[in-house]
Amino acid sequence: METNTNFENNQSAEAHSDGNSGGASFDNTTTASAEVSTGDENASIGIETSAKTGTESSVEGGLDGNNVYVEASYSDTTEVHVTVDGQANAEGFGVSGTVDAYAKTGNEASLEVRAGDEGVVANGELSAGNSVGVDGEGTLDLREGSVTAGAGVSVGEQVGVGGGGEATFVDGVATVGVSGEVAVLLGVDVDLSVSVDTNQIAEDAVAAQKLAEEQAAEAKRVAEETERKAKEAQEELDRQARAAQDELDRQARAAQDALDNAAREASKSKWNPKNWF
Repeated sequence: METNTNFENNQSAEAHSDGNSGGASFDNTTTASAEVSTGDENASIGIETSAKTGTESSVEGGLDGNNVYVEASYSDTTEVHVTVDGQANAEGFGVSGTVDAYAKTGNEASLEVRAGDEGVVANGELSAGNSVGVDGEGTLDLREGSVTAGAGVSVGEQVGVGGGGEATFVDGVATVGVSGEVAVLLGVDVDLSVSVDTNQIAEDAVAAQKLAEEQAAEAKRVAEETERKAKEAQEELDRQARAAQDELDRQARAAQDALDNAAREASKSKWNPKNWF
């Protein structure tokens, strides 16, 4: 079991730029958190309590490879969260989930737009007021991909709207997702994202092809071995048949020779009337 605590009083502002992108951020927040977790290589669970108050904002934009992007966010809130997350996995499969219960007051806004050769992502959110709520998310991981679904509900003196979608293809992983939220006193948030690893599918296809070739080769070997043994068995039957026939012929010749000898001896005998005169 592990425990961690953290307290930060942030007051910072910065701006940066390089040849392809630039941005700026401002942070005037105070945060505190405490976490306890336990688990092993197959399963784990963690519980964290955190609080934050203050104002923070940031903006980023530019080029990322062949993709153009803009990201901006603003938050002036006081909020408390209790978060529980857990995961379990076995060979090639896994499940994980997170539940976040919170109380929040203040204003928030965010925007993300990304487009280029990796696909398109667009998300935005705007909210103001006081609320308490619970958000949950679960993920099922398979060898060829993953499915993530989330939902949340909140109640309070709030107003807000948010939503977005994505369709991306990065390093052989195709992802399609949608999200949406409308909040007027009662907020409901639903998200769904599906990722498919085409690399794994290709690897599995190659493995399946290799297995099929190996099975075909083994089947051919077994067929050839069966044919060889059948041929040997037939040759042995033919040999035994020839040997039996040869023995029958030999015995027949021996019997005939005995009859011929007996006939010759009989013809020479004094009891033969032909020899009386």
